[in-house]
Amino acid sequence: MAKLLAAMTGTRQDAALLIADLKEAGVKKGQISVLARTEEELEIISRDTGLPKPKRGDGNHALFHPLIEVTAILEGQPANVAAIGPAAQLLAGSEIGKGSDDFIVGLMGAGIPENDARLMEESLIDGGFVVFVECEDGQYAEIGRIIN
Repeated sequence: MAKLLAAMTGTRQDAALLIADLKEAGVKKGQISVLARTEEELEIISRDTGLPKPKRGDGNHALFHPLIEVTAILEGQPANVAAIGPAAQLLAGSEIGKGSDDFIVGLMGAGIPENDARLMEESLIDGGFVVFVECEDGQYAEIGRIIN
């Protein structure tokens, strides 16, 4: 039975180091998802770790997309989550911040308790990263040690 493990990191570098440790332990790229507030940060993680390119999910990849993203951050507006990996289909483009429960509801639908989902949202709002690993029972203990 597949299990989902999650870790929150405060910096892009910590997320990249965690991903490197996971890959070294035998975790395949297709088992790893990374979420962030900005697509640009995830593009760097993608380049540095060999993970797929990030997806925004909001259909807004126009010329002014980076400007819209920065404006949302500065004005405290809801932002759209960017994602790499399997979580992108479910969570890319969901809103975080300013009272939106879009992201939290998506996580709860994946079986994550509401309190944990709220902590993950706060981490993203503060510029952090969330790394998810889908693993089988046999990998759970080793991956749990790496993540913690």
